[in-house]
Amino acid sequence: MKKYNVEQRSPEWEQLRKTHLTGTALKGIMGTPRARQEAIYEVIYNRLRVGTDSDEDEYENPMQRGTRLEPEAIAAFEFETGMKVEQIGLCEDDENPAIGQSPDGYIADTDDTEAIEVKSMGKNHIKLWLTNEVPDEYEWQVVQYFVVNPKLKKLYFVGYNPQIPIHPIHIIEVERDEEKVKLAREKQTIFLQEVDAILSNIIKL
Repeated sequence: MKKYNVEQRSPEWEQLRKTHLTGTALKGIMGTPRARQEAIYEVIYNRLRVGTDSDEDEYENPMQRGTRLEPEAIAAFEFETGMKVEQIGLCEDDENPAIGQSPDGYIADTDDTEAIEVKSMGKNHIKLWLTNEVPDEYEWQVVQYFVVNPKLKKLYFVGYNPQIPIHPIHIIEVERDEEKVKLAREKQTIFLQEVDAILSNIIKL
């Protein structure tokens, strides 16, 4: 057994972990086929990325990271595609004002028929790249764009990670799926009705 006398959590330690399978990775390798596949994405991500976790703000959560990198990601998208992105704060549904969506941007000169969603991910950046599919955890967030905007025909789902210099940006075009839009609207309508009913009972108390 070879030993490395480095301090745990140090940059040197993190660099070593990037190139070795550890007990943490073994859980995924020995798990379900899906867990094993996720472990593959994690290992590939660690081997391709530059820098370590120490290069990031230790107090920064994924949402903060996404917010910080969003302008950079949009600029990269504009450079890559030649399109111009217009940013908007929030969009409200015409049928139900309680349903809304905060877009990362709409594509200029498309009459609101094309939009963009940006994600700055870790291993999921590799997953997005290799599968060319929107990760499951973002599926309904993407659908919400189409729920709120009936004119929307295409969404550009953009994965951006500057720590993967070989492929820092990956763009997937998502087309409108009326069945998913209908299902999402129905589920939200029922949910809001339940919320209103509970609130009505509380107010009566």
